[in-house]
Amino acid sequence: MKSNISINTDDHFPYLGNGIQFNEHLFGLEFDANLIQQTSELIWQPNSTLPYSTLKKLPAPYNILSDIALEMTVHNNSKTGLIGQNALFNEVKLIDDGLMDKFILDVQNHIANPTKESAELIANVRCWSSWLANGIKIEPIFNGKKKACSFIPWPLSGLLLLSSRITGQQPEFEYAADYVLRSGILPDQELDNYDDLNKNIDYIRSIKPLVAFHDFDGNEQGFRMTHLAMERTSNMMIENALLAVEGNDIKENLEKIELATMQSNQLFNAMWKVSEPLLYNKEVRIFIQGLFGNQGSIYPKEGLFFENCGDIFNEDYNSKGCYLSNLHGQTGANSSYHPIADEITGVGNHTHAYIADEIVDKSMIKGVLEKGYVSSDDLPKNVEVDSLTKLLKSFRVGYRPPAHHAMIVKTRNIIQNSNYFSKIESSNDNKKILASAVRWIIQHRIDHYKMVVSYILRAPDPYQHQTKAKGTGGSPTPTFLPKMFTHSIDRLQSLVENENLPWADKLIDITSNHETAMQQFQKIAMQSEN
Repeated sequence: MKSNISINTDDHFPYLGNGIQFNEHLFGLEFDANLIQQTSELIWQPNSTLPYSTLKKLPAPYNILSDIALEMTVHNNSKTGLIGQNALFNEVKLIDDGLMDKFILDVQNHIANPTKESAELIANVRCWSSWLANGIKIEPIFNGKKKACSFIPWPLSGLLLLSSRITGQQPEFEYAADYVLRSGILPDQELDNYDDLNKNIDYIRSIKPLVAFHDFDGNEQGFRMTHLAMERTSNMMIENALLAVEGNDIKENLEKIELATMQSNQLFNAMWKVSEPLLYNKEVRIFIQGLFGNQGSIYPKEGLFFENCGDIFNEDYNSKGCYLSNLHGQTGANSSYHPIADEITGVGNHTHAYIADEIVDKSMIKGVLEKGYVSSDDLPKNVEVDSLTKLLKSFRVGYRPPAHHAMIVKTRNIIQNSNYFSKIESSNDNKKILASAVRWIIQHRIDHYKMVVSYILRAPDPYQHQTKAKGTGGSPTPTFLPKMFTHSIDRLQSLVENENLPWADKLIDITSNHETAMQQFQKIAMQSEN
């Protein structure tokens, strides 16, 4: 439970410890926003979207969590895992209650003396717990039931809730901390040629997932590890943007930013070969459905029940606990890669998600901190905010690691308080390079929508429960990507307007074709709502 919430948006979009302050009270422990931010920064690298270390098997006595999680995968070395046997929930129920007592002591020690080692242990406990919780939720549906399991048993419930709160994340399955960035091992060597599709495919297939729901070497692996491969290019993009801000060779650094956006898109398009579109709903999407947008269908309207985490009585399970509702599930929209790319290229000035508005942002951020999402009730009277902005504020404040959120805000502030864009836009050569980088961002968004159509809207759904009109994180499929696409187009047009140059005309022609395609895809997506 949070108390003493204070939000200051005087001169910047706030982040934990810098504009956002509160005290957290949970299981007899107390810690504040500064400690949460510090913990997150001990887990995640600066100027990158990657962690310091990947997920590891847990030491005793926590090893029961990783042991069970490694046995749950449906297809694993030609044997049927716990989810396929419909046995995961029963295995988790056998975890000794004393594990929570041990974890409270370890968190207490971390609060007194935060270190990389203690932060990594907490992050690993959280990740394994989150995988188990999501496996429990979806296990009944995978085995032919119409409803998900809405009960997270103790002590898993307590482990997930406490580890999430101390790392500044939600007790829901997340893109960065769980599904992608911490749960795969990248090869030591990066690719030397991103133009070769076969090399991109081999590279993605060489990335080792450390935990999985359906498979370690099939469609799930291809889907997840494609995203991890893309994220690796963030280092080059961010570091070179900061060098450009400092006045170093702008042209050379811009070229590397452009290269990073191009490489990311080329890796992204390898997805078609490493993860079969027609099997996505069956083998991948089913396991990452979040609460938001699915309550009242596969989850009860009350949400997800966390045993022994509150005083509400649950008659179905004869237990006390608390309900958590409307949490956004795992989604690529929670990746920090494209928000940081938007800020570095100037697209972010068109999305308004990081433009501080004192009255509105204070209300919206408070809503995310207290509930995990933004509703109309969180807004001041007579204030209207479009659904995309509400969604982005929720995602950016509450659904990525606090270290990532701070990095995006800091980078934006550094750029906005410098002559970075004016220097670029005063040179046709530099403007051309930046415009090309924006073009690759646009290309990514049109390619993403192509995949939505093929992987979700046109692919069969054997479970007949998934809402195709909403993403797994609750974003509205027909409008989310088109709006982000439009913001990117607006930025490109601002760079090439009044430019009577061949390269500018070529980019406008390309994006005009994209706009036509996006309209067609949006029509298909809107039909999926009916």
